[in-house]
Amino acid sequence: MAKFLVLGAGLVTAPLVEYLCRRPENTIVVANNILADAQGLVSQYTNASAEQINVTDAQNLQARAAGFDVVISMVPPAFHTRIARACIAAKTHMVTASYQSPEMLALADQAKAANITILNEIGLDPGIDHLSALKIIDEAHGRGEKVEAFVSWCGGIPAPDSNNNPLGYKFSWEPKGAILVLLNQADFLRAGENVTIAPDALMNWVKPVRINGQDFECYPNRNSRLYRDIYNIPEVQTLVRGTLRYPGFCRVMQLAKTLGLFSLEEFSAPHKSTWKQYVGALNKGIDLNTLQAQAPETAWAALDWLGVFSDEVISDIQTPLDTFCALLLDKLSYLDGESDLVVLQHKFIIKKPDGSKYFMTSTLTRKGDPNGYSAMAATVGTPVAIAAQMIADGQIHQTGLILPVSQSVYDPILNLLETENIVLTEQVCQYDIMSEQDFIPELVFV
Repeated sequence: MAKFLVLGAGLVTAPLVEYLCRRPENTIVVANNILADAQGLVSQYTNASAEQINVTDAQNLQARAAGFDVVISMVPPAFHTRIARACIAAKTHMVTASYQSPEMLALADQAKAANITILNEIGLDPGIDHLSALKIIDEAHGRGEKVEAFVSWCGGIPAPDSNNNPLGYKFSWEPKGAILVLLNQADFLRAGENVTIAPDALMNWVKPVRINGQDFECYPNRNSRLYRDIYNIPEVQTLVRGTLRYPGFCRVMQLAKTLGLFSLEEFSAPHKSTWKQYVGALNKGIDLNTLQAQAPETAWAALDWLGVFSDEVISDIQTPLDTFCALLLDKLSYLDGESDLVVLQHKFIIKKPDGSKYFMTSTLTRKGDPNGYSAMAATVGTPVAIAAQMIADGQIHQTGLILPVSQSVYDPILNLLETENIVLTEQVCQYDIMSEQDFIPELVFV
């Protein structure tokens, strides 16, 4: 029997709870700041219950964590560190789908001393991308081969039959997290050279990429160079991890940023200002016609469709980013009957011991079920649940802070994901069929 405390009842938590509830001997408590949301998640299960919790209350959080085998944190990443401290004090294992932050890394020795496992980055991206990449990398190394290039793109987007707005995007979760990553610097490796893309230039870097006959655009995400050590590929010359979107998305986001809508500074606007007035005030009273003359036509039209230049009254929210995100959530949410799509592709250039090379891809596509789980929920929640169950069952033995990059972790999770119809398809192409530039054209002009 295993006891799980699931913190958060967001849109990606449902498949996680369903997976854990399949075992009748498991006990699952879903705790959320809004009790009704947690109750809605557990209502159909006899071995799950709901409660209200405030994750900022450290003393109560520690006391609650002590009663469980594994705490699963599905709340916003900003809360993970305080939850980790509570788990260390309670000597309770912890799992998250989020990136392992510097603040979390600072707790590594304490987690080790407490003899607990804190597993991060086990969602989709990061998560499944790690599992599938390490499988191929370790197999190549086992044959005495070297990975010269590793390029990985991943995105959650509307399915083609639900892609019905000029931004080519919809939100299945709180938009602020998706927008904040656009404010990050990107670092990667290209042909042995370190490349840095400043935050202001990130959306202008965008490159076209084609996967399974579908056109996308891509841009690098965070610091890809870290994964040279994490993936144990010191020989790699090109290493990029990044995000996929439909063509045109980045140009729209760049215009929104230029207009000041990504600002995190508090901005006071007159009560009941319209969007038209608000954007004008953000840009120091510059006439909208003047701003439009300086903007890409299609990007302006997309923001116009969204309502950024309308006579609608804005919400009374403190920062421009929060105000913009409220609009995004209102206008770009999935409607009943609509589906999302997850696309993940790795590209490898691998050198054999005899000096010859070959290309390899590993691709996952998953369409959401409009009557069930979204693709994003399934591909984030399911690997989290599998990993948590493995820890509770004693199948993951490493203690301290860990990532899902060892064979003892990624092999069983990949196998179990296949039983959930989350499958990556691998394809090998001989080097003489195409050039490296043809195989990874999005990096030719970097």
